Amino acid sequence: MSFAFTPEEQTRVTLAQLGGIKLDPIGYADLSVIVVLSCLYFFNFVALGFLIWNRNYPPLKSKYPFLMATIMVAMFIYFLGDIVLKSHVHVRGILSNCMAFCVWMRIVFGAYTVSALTTIRSYALFCIFLCNRAYRGKFVYYSWCIAVILAVVFIIVAYTMPGSEPPVHYVSLIEMCSMSYPFRAVVQGLLWLVWIINAVINFKLRHINSSFNESLEMLVACICVFTLLAFNTIILYVFPLYPTRTSLRVTETLCSHLIANFLWWFIMFKSMYNCAFRRQKYLGEWKDKLFKDGLQKQYQISRTNPFSVTMMSVDSQSNEKHNQLVMLPRGMVTDHDIFDARTSYSNHRSSQDLPNPHEFSPQEPSNLWRPDIKRTLNPECQQTTNGSSSSTINDSSAMPQLAQYNFPLPPKST
Repeated sequence: MSFAFTPEEQTRVTLAQLGGIKLDPIGYADLSVIVVLSCLYFFNFVALGFLIWNRNYPPLKSKYPFLMATIMVAMFIYFLGDIVLKSHVHVRGILSNCMAFCVWMRIVFGAYTVSALTTIRSYALFCIFLCNRAYRGKFVYYSWCIAVILAVVFIIVAYTMPGSEPPVHYVSLIEMCSMSYPFRAVVQGLLWLVWIINAVINFKLRHINSSFNESLEMLVACICVFTLLAFNTIILYVFPLYPTRTSLRVTETLCSHLIANFLWWFIMFKSMYNCAFRRQKYLGEWKDKLFKDGLQKQYQISRTNPFSVTMMSVDSQSNEKHNQLVMLPRGMVTDHDIFDARTSYSNHRSSQDLPNPHEFSPQEPSNLWRPDIKRTLNPECQQTTNGSSSSTINDSSAMPQLAQYNFPLPPKST
């Protein structure tokens, strides 16, 4: 594919002039845009490999690494669709399939997917900070179902919209794809709707005082995206054939993808940089903030042992949180009926080495751990769901279940 001003390109420009269209030839400015953005996305995919490799690093895990990776992939698909729709290359042969490149790649799996996943991510933060719940179960199903339903409705409209020609059609005279005016309104309306929902969610998160609140990042994102959407909407209706003008198509493509990449890195840079250069130190700082804000349940993080369940108790007299956390093996949690030796307090002792709890008589002093019934739990931890990473013991009915385990207390410090 040539970016030089060839005789074929001269013929295309001449035919466009005969049709009353001023057409700028495809040239090295378009090639520069493709090279710059391709290099940018190559770097992004290298960073994406680093993100996936370190996906279990808690500060990165809290950023929803697979969701952010999917957003980056959708941005690249959006870029591929942009190259065709905005005529940065000669739209011939397989590239002339405008429905595939413009509807499916640029909009459905591109711009809409980026917008919908960003909104879902904001909704996940809404569940954590305002609903005091981890983003799991019904919260996941509802958000994804709504996103998929909107995409399906859009696709049906794209294929059934009435008109003399398809909503996205190929103009053979100037070798470019074009969208009808009603379909442009549908596309822009869909994107505006999704980002307005995103803005409403983040508006509700504005007063969260937690160190993990991302309202600043999402405020910047909404401002940038609304500015970009307004610019795109004006371009689409004031200059309906803007891909024929080099300055407009280059400006629109660079603004769209540079802003999208800036927002992605604005969210992820701090965690990825510290993971690479300050891994252990930043992890300690991050966990201190997490427990200070009381979000260990929502982020499903244990302070020391990932196979443990964290329980924050409250003194019944002072009604203040204890600084020391009570760590229980996951097999000892009351909502688990079956004890799993793999998650017991010691993975190095076989079941034969464990003393029989029936050998201890009631009169005999025992080193078995017993729950303090006088203490009550934080009211926020009273309600637990099956499979949650946090569990509570709030009544004496837990005694028969706990009594079967030999759980020695650590020696008292003198």
